[in-house]
Amino acid sequence: MFLGIVLLLTGCAVQKQGQSPAISVAANITPSFDIPDIRERMLYLARQEWELFGRPEVNYDIEPPAVTYPSEATQGHETLPPFFSRVFMYWYTATDLPIIGYEGEVRPWSGAFIVWLARSAGVPESDLPSTVLHWDYIQHVIATASENRFVSHAINTYAPKPGDIICAPRGEAFIQSIHNYNDLRRGAYHCDLVVAQRPGELDVIGGNVLNTVSLAHIKLDGAGKVLPTKARPWMLAIEQRN
Repeated sequence: MFLGIVLLLTGCAVQKQGQSPAISVAANITPSFDIPDIRERMLYLARQEWELFGRPEVNYDIEPPAVTYPSEATQGHETLPPFFSRVFMYWYTATDLPIIGYEGEVRPWSGAFIVWLARSAGVPESDLPSTVLHWDYIQHVIATASENRFVSHAINTYAPKPGDIICAPRGEAFIQSIHNYNDLRRGAYHCDLVVAQRPGELDVIGGNVLNTVSLAHIKLDGAGKVLPTKARPWMLAIEQRN
């Protein structure tokens, strides 16, 4: 009886029903792990999605560019149910517009993929706005560079590193009208996230590359600057500063 009264007074009566016990860490305890920062989370998420789509690699050195998969991999395609669910998630993170076009096609989702990476990693709307058009966030970064997490550079003036984004105009007529960084304007673009860097080469991952999330190897010059190609006439690098 006495023991029951002691327990009631010292323990059971202190914690209310349904209330979680308070857990605190002593001031002298050092965490045994590091919490990844935004850049690291974007890199992890990009590689995660690439793995889910079967680790496809796109080769821009052949005409037309083609995607190859490891022999044992399931080939991910945007219209197959397991993969369309991912595309659906990217899209509706970025917009409320319908993902299916007027002719029943899946609308281009590479911009939504970049936005999903950023938003899922913790990038605020003020640094990279939600949109399915690459130009919208490119224009935002150019306009807000002084206070933004991201800052834009002409592709021939900056050596990208993992966590940065590189962009190229798309469509033959539009490409012909964009001769350099100063010509950038509203139009069709493709952007990829840089996920690895080696001497002479970057690895980049992007969405909606031949209907999947693909990795590409991008050649660099001796100073680490991206070399544009016919298939990807890179014009812009978006540096992630933090």
